Amino acid sequence: MRIAIVTQAYYPILGGVTEHVWHLGHELQRRGHQVTVITGSARDDDNHGLRVLRHGFQIPVMSNGANVYLTVGWKLGRLLQRIEQAERFDLVHIQAPLDPGLPLIASKAMRTPKVGTYHTARQASGGWLERIPAIFRSVFLDAVGKINHHIAVSPAAEEFVHRYFPAVDLTIIPNGVDVERFSPSVPAVAKYRDGRLTILFVGRMDPRKGAKFLFAALPYIERRLKNYRVLVVGTGWMQKYYDALIPHHLRRRVEFAGYISPEELPRYYRSADIYCSPATGNESFGIVLLEAMASGVPIVASDIDGYRWVVEPGQEGLLVPPRSPPHLANAIVELADNDRQRRQMGELGRAKAMQYAWPKVVDRIEAVYRQILHPA
Repeated sequence: MRIAIVTQAYYPILGGVTEHVWHLGHELQRRGHQVTVITGSARDDDNHGLRVLRHGFQIPVMSNGANVYLTVGWKLGRLLQRIEQAERFDLVHIQAPLDPGLPLIASKAMRTPKVGTYHTARQASGGWLERIPAIFRSVFLDAVGKINHHIAVSPAAEEFVHRYFPAVDLTIIPNGVDVERFSPSVPAVAKYRDGRLTILFVGRMDPRKGAKFLFAALPYIERRLKNYRVLVVGTGWMQKYYDALIPHHLRRRVEFAGYISPEELPRYYRSADIYCSPATGNESFGIVLLEAMASGVPIVASDIDGYRWVVEPGQEGLLVPPRSPPHLANAIVELADNDRQRRQMGELGRAKAMQYAWPKVVDRIEAVYRQILHPA
């Protein structure tokens, strides 16, 4: 098949949707399909092994508690139609098909059979964002009606869509993880295997990821642990602000590793004794949890909808109330004091992650493609 994947998020933009697109595209290519990613322009033209067409331009905005990019441009709809006429795609797979800009335009303008995957989850807030779907309901309904099959990556993402469009029939197909790249067999970074307990955080320095609550937990951890470090992987526009939140006398406990390449990232997971994700909410899935689980690392994370579907409390890790540094610290200390529990949780996490291996996930996505193109 000739398949187009339309997405606002692709390298050099980092995040869960970018990872989803990259793995989906590579697994489809491995199976003999011709894959083209359609996304926004970028200075970095490293396309990571996929054929990429870049059009429009990307503008950063704060949305849903995170810094995201919207792809906009003059007459993008006509441009997409010219591309599909020239490329003769068999199928178009749009990521976040109702997001403003490129995905929504593609949903409405492209005539090739379409699949839409919804990645967003957001708690009902009663704010102005909740009114947008009602104000532009006809626009969104038109886009929804032109998509042949709808996929949600989790029940949290499904609930978000059904809040505004209850009649949409969705198939839940989760995100995947590369269980060979993230594996207990990967060597750790040598300098972190020095006998100190390593608590790892991986993510953007965005409010939604909750790094400040991990830093706020440090005084509670310090009272009960004497030989530990917090290792922070990731960057973001709020990093200096978060750095300033760390109590001065505990600054020595925190190391900001900054950006780590995809090739090196698995070694950082394997360097961790505990993976911590104190996200505040509005996470549809939690790919970082899967990466940690595939690496055999036990988890301490917020008890939020998107995470609850991935981690069973007491099995692969511990879930705690969000925005609560004391609860976060208690869970970290509980695991720090119990080597056997950490080992068992790591083993259970690895076993569960195998169920999310990308070949298994793409088997289900491919079945959707065949259902659309060759209905019984």
